[in-house]
Amino acid sequence: MDLPQFSARSESNNKLVQLTMNEFLENIAHPACLIASDATIRSMNSHLEVLVGKRIGRKCHEVLAGASSFCPFCPFDDLIAGMRPALRDIRHTRRNELQSINLKPVFDEEGSGLILESFRRLASAGAPDENCQWAPPQLLNKLTGLLSISRGLLGATAFKYKMEAAIQTITRSLGEDSPPKVWLEIDGVTYGEEYETEHDSGRLYTHEIHVDGLTRGNLHVWWPVKEVIPPDEVYFLEEVCDLIDRQLEINELWARLRKSEERYRKLANNLAKEMWSRTEALARETNYLEGILRCSEDMIITTDLDGRIVQFNAGAEKMLGYSSEEIQGLNINELWVDPEERNRLMEDVLLSGGIRNYQTVLLTKSGGPKEISLTLSLLKDEDGRVIGTVGVSKDIGDENAMRRELERLNQNYREAIHFINHETKNSLIVMGGFLRRLVKTEANDDRLEQLKIVYHHSKFLEAMSRDFLVMAELEHGEFQTRKRHIKNMYDEVVLPAMKGLKERYPDSFQSYDSSMGGVGAIEVNGDPALLEIVYRNLFGNALKYRFPGGRIAYGVRDFGDRYIFNVWNEGPGVPEAEREKIFDKFYRVQDESTQGKRGTGLGLFNIRNIIEAHNGKIWCETRPGQWINFLFELPKDTQE
Repeated sequence: MDLPQFSARSESNNKLVQLTMNEFLENIAHPACLIASDATIRSMNSHLEVLVGKRIGRKCHEVLAGASSFCPFCPFDDLIAGMRPALRDIRHTRRNELQSINLKPVFDEEGSGLILESFRRLASAGAPDENCQWAPPQLLNKLTGLLSISRGLLGATAFKYKMEAAIQTITRSLGEDSPPKVWLEIDGVTYGEEYETEHDSGRLYTHEIHVDGLTRGNLHVWWPVKEVIPPDEVYFLEEVCDLIDRQLEINELWARLRKSEERYRKLANNLAKEMWSRTEALARETNYLEGILRCSEDMIITTDLDGRIVQFNAGAEKMLGYSSEEIQGLNINELWVDPEERNRLMEDVLLSGGIRNYQTVLLTKSGGPKEISLTLSLLKDEDGRVIGTVGVSKDIGDENAMRRELERLNQNYREAIHFINHETKNSLIVMGGFLRRLVKTEANDDRLEQLKIVYHHSKFLEAMSRDFLVMAELEHGEFQTRKRHIKNMYDEVVLPAMKGLKERYPDSFQSYDSSMGGVGAIEVNGDPALLEIVYRNLFGNALKYRFPGGRIAYGVRDFGDRYIFNVWNEGPGVPEAEREKIFDKFYRVQDESTQGKRGTGLGLFNIRNIIEAHNGKIWCETRPGQWINFLFELPKDTQE
């Protein structure tokens, strides 16, 4: 294989000579090597080969430092890209020896980035050089651990894997002869293996994790043999908790940003279409420009190349309070609350040709603010030369105020629904418990029948409250899927749903028909609690609306990358025209089959949202007067 070459000037005749990689390295008096962009050693000189053997192609940190990851002081990516200058005389302990290390970015003749590393031994780790600022290995281990945790939290992996990696690093950083047990509790979820400490001697350290003044969880560390925790280890754990605090705060900020982006994306697209259609109309209908300037309710301002106002239409006069005569020739920057903002916008306009629907604030003649949505374009003559700018602005003050008020009212509505249903559900659960005990102990047949009626009504209200609570969580933005690996769909989802209906429909199991095979021990990724709600609603509807003594069946079919589940019953079904409507919120079929049967019209609406949250879909097939079959599809891997 041809070795890359390097260029150097000869001291004797100042001519450019070519050196191979090996020749280049052999001119260095200390152990040295060249490291490629994938962190492997491309070449090494004889001094280094004597120390470590010929280890070409191995990772640099494994060969040089005996480490499993990059050295903590090494900005590898910046060096390989040539974005960092050379690092000189870096002190680092490697294999119990203190070394002085030099790193320098270099490039071969093909322009490929390399790192030149050379080093020399200073002293053993047990006897540091007296001129060297030496840190104990335990402290270096903890500092390295903090750096590793910080880097890990900045990565793009899922939060669960970040926490598991952090636990491993904490254990490794604190590990001595007897490594501690480490686990985290955050937002009700435990990461790591919780350790039972009641019967063991040792020391438990717990530190709370806070975000915005609220306790979100705890970090627990159990030393089996320690009675006192050293201050440096307490400081290390406090810093770890602070890093996790910041990560949780960053997660919340990202979540809010995504919600805000989705909420206003549609509005922004509509406004963009509207403003661009107006701008294009202006370009096409140049003969009507003067009429538009006079009659438009929007503010239209044109400027020359120096930013002086040339045209100021009636809409602008109405919005800002200036007359066209007194504003003529004024620099446009004087109308901006932040003149520098307008300068920055002009840089974007000159590069892209225009901006659309940019929301900002101008100053009125009285000094008050005016919220506008601005479309700013370059104004060109017939030859295409730029002669100024044209800005078309819409007054969005009232619109923004209405939007804020609407959001406030929606927030109050969602919170009220959520609160009422949550409290109602709790009260009904308590009432149902008391009624169930009374039913079991009542000896009088008449009173027993009355108690059963009241009890079944309370269970209906409880189910209705649960449906409203799920709907409120959907509208309140609190609806979450906590997906995990479900090893047995029948045991973890289907059977609990059946048991939940057993009390309301005592003879329900007698109606099940095994012809469709049921749901066995299949595996799927999903939220078992939410999928149980799906089956409980579908089974409940089947039992409620079937013919007297009618059969019920359910099953599943494997389609390779997905499963299709179904729940079928003999019954009146639904009219063909209403098959899609039954999944709408509050919709109920109005015919003889629903008379005398209570319902909220939310069950199918809620389970449709649950299935869609699992990246699936639900539909129904029916033969009116004979049967109805609800089918829903789930990918085998429903993780985001």
